[in-house]
Amino acid sequence: MNTKYVFLDIDGTLVDGNGIIPESAEKAIDLARSNGHKIFICSGRSRCEMHENIMRVKLDGIIGSAGAYVELDGKVVFNRSMTPEMNRKLLDYFEPKKMSIFLETDDELYINDIGLDYVGKYIDWCKENDVPYDKELFSLLKSYSGIEHPEQLGIKKLLFVTEDYTLEQVKADMSAEFTVVDSGIRLPGHSGELSEPGMNKGKGIEFLLDYYDAKIDDTIGVGDGENDTEMLKFCNVGIAMGNATDNLKKIADYITTDVNDEGLYNAFVHYGLI
Repeated sequence: MNTKYVFLDIDGTLVDGNGIIPESAEKAIDLARSNGHKIFICSGRSRCEMHENIMRVKLDGIIGSAGAYVELDGKVVFNRSMTPEMNRKLLDYFEPKKMSIFLETDDELYINDIGLDYVGKYIDWCKENDVPYDKELFSLLKSYSGIEHPEQLGIKKLLFVTEDYTLEQVKADMSAEFTVVDSGIRLPGHSGELSEPGMNKGKGIEFLLDYYDAKIDDTIGVGDGENDTEMLKFCNVGIAMGNATDNLKKIADYITTDVNDEGLYNAFVHYGLI
């Protein structure tokens, strides 16, 4: 078998609700790499959000920030932030609407004070109801309220959460100027993420294939959310997790089991990677 280039989403695909990689998934990755295949993260998360629980598994590289960051062979080979003008336009739209706002950069995960209060209440609810949540991810949150010009930050992506607006409303207002998709991070309420127009996971994979001089015929994408749509469409084989959204399952070539039911392992076996 030719070397396969396998691209894995993080939340709901590589990790469970606790932000932990299941043992079966780690085993599948190790076995596939020992068989000569290359395994990459392909996530909407920024580089700083890929914490130790995720990066302890051995991988061949990272596509982060929904295609805007590519790290291969231990070095950053592509890194593109939105412009200050784009950032200002986003902040001018979202801040007056009193939404929870996350600003994702390579080094920090910024949030507004409304968002800090929202996340605090969500964490309390999770603890009271014994619901898993990614403790390592939420520990990264840092308020941007004291930063005079947040539009000057190297923002790759803005994530919003709200009870008052739908993703469809935001798309209607902003999709002419930004890429607007459902959020890969599951939080109560309506949420979504916005990035540079035309930027998506497929673009990151395209850059990676050029770097390795690899063929699209040898690509496999695995995901569970709406923001994995371009990845599954771009790759030769698109796999949806058993816990994936209905829309993603409709475009997938194969549907494996849930993330906590050996989903990655079973998918790798099905396609002969292990």
